[in-house]
Amino acid sequence: MGTGIREMTPGEQSRVIDYFLNADRQFLHGMGVDPAKLPGREEWHALISGDLDKPLMQRQFYYLFWEKEGIPVGHSNINKIRFGREAFMHLHVWDGSLRQKGLGHTLVRQCITQYFTKFQLKRLLCEPRAENPGPNRTLEKLGFTLEKTYDTTPGWINYYQTVNRWVLEREGWKPLRDRPGPVS
Repeated sequence: MGTGIREMTPGEQSRVIDYFLNADRQFLHGMGVDPAKLPGREEWHALISGDLDKPLMQRQFYYLFWEKEGIPVGHSNINKIRFGREAFMHLHVWDGSLRQKGLGHTLVRQCITQYFTKFQLKRLLCEPRAENPGPNRTLEKLGFTLEKTYDTTPGWINYYQTVNRWVLEREGWKPLRDRPGPVS
């Protein structure tokens, strides 16, 4: 069965929410998340559910689940979506034992193709915490260009921090030609 990606379906958002709400503070801090900014379970569930009901061109978020042997093991999502232009990508391996094993590289590559196609994006951006080596290494290996390193609050659940802004232009992107994995 191997690995693959698929769209998150309505009712599955609790997996994403639990990943954040059940994580320890040190882990959240390491990826730049401020636990005090995380919404409560019901509020977060309503936010994602309401967004899933919107037409694609009006969505704030879009989630792809990562699967290994048919079991969800992480997710990638985009937000700050400007349909036909750009979006900001996020990557999360839920199971710590699967981190830094090359899984993210394979699955993120599949997600990138899906994001470019489904949202007709011209470019994809990602701003991981500069001190978080995993995503920075993955983005570099995938062909993202480091645009700048700067201090900001990169997202609605983050604290003020130093981030690396990575950019990938659709022009020049080489999608996988072999099995891209199951995508709805």
